[in-house]
Amino acid sequence: MRIDAFSEGKNLDDPGANEDQFLILPDRGFAVIDGVTDRTGHRYDGMLAGRMAGLVVRDATAGFLLDPANRDLDPAALVAHVTAAIQAAYGRFGITEDARARPARRFGATLALAADLGDIFRIVLVGDSGVRLNGEELIVVDPGLDKVTAGIRLAAWQILEAEGAPRADCLRVSRSCVFNGLKNLQPDMRPWLDRRSLADLRDTCLARAARCFADTPKADLEILIDGGIIEGQGRFQNNTESPLSYCVLDGFAVPMKLVHTLDRPRAEVRTIELFTDGYFEPGDEPTIDAWEAAFAEVERTDPDKRHLYPSVKGTIGRIRADDRTVVIVET
Repeated sequence: MRIDAFSEGKNLDDPGANEDQFLILPDRGFAVIDGVTDRTGHRYDGMLAGRMAGLVVRDATAGFLLDPANRDLDPAALVAHVTAAIQAAYGRFGITEDARARPARRFGATLALAADLGDIFRIVLVGDSGVRLNGEELIVVDPGLDKVTAGIRLAAWQILEAEGAPRADCLRVSRSCVFNGLKNLQPDMRPWLDRRSLADLRDTCLARAARCFADTPKADLEILIDGGIIEGQGRFQNNTESPLSYCVLDGFAVPMKLVHTLDRPRAEVRTIELFTDGYFEPGDEPTIDAWEAAFAEVERTDPDKRHLYPSVKGTIGRIRADDRTVVIVET
């Protein structure tokens, strides 16, 4: 068995802020974890919530895999174990009720796990970190919510660009729109947007989202577009009532219908590649060099993440769009 791993934080000048984690336990399992970036600024033991979440989920997953009682790896038991660990962290920092009331205050992380059960590999995906098997079968659970929020950023950028705004202002205003939403005018949206133009932008984004997501209730799209990532997105976290619902480990109930699980006979698995969403394209082959070459090509062709790879964030100087991590196992 050969195992390779690579992780790099988005801020090249602050590598310790990397919110991704990976786990390598030969004969037990392999995982990548993506801590959800915190937007409130609160720190816990000197760390933002995303990094704390990644560490808690990594350690709880390791403890679960190493316990002989969990050798058959029941996904529901794993999720419950990690959920309890996050709840314990809330208790330690005295924010349990705050986290219950406001999803924006919660620790959150995705998990892509390949558990080695002897004759089979069991893949468990919680959230949008992904897996590729044998260099061919690519599996990423994507409810489409990010396409709506990315659309806010792109529409705002287009308006400012058409008005001749400098790139720095396009970055600032579009970022504010996608993170704060379009219901209320924020100070850093000025002078390029006022209440009227913000309302027009909202109508444009809502109409585009309604066309792209015809099966999604308008009320759900309004919640997301009005509240943005900070206040709107969390309404769909572990909520099975909307087509926009997505899955994340956050210390509260995770509907197992949102957790993707599959088994593959060990004899049929040659390679396993686990990766976080900082990679917008997979490598041409299962090697670190290939994944990094794919990353470099994305950065070359669309550093702003507005054209080929629309996203809620782009690269700004020495700060990339996201942390990225890949673990490659050749069986």
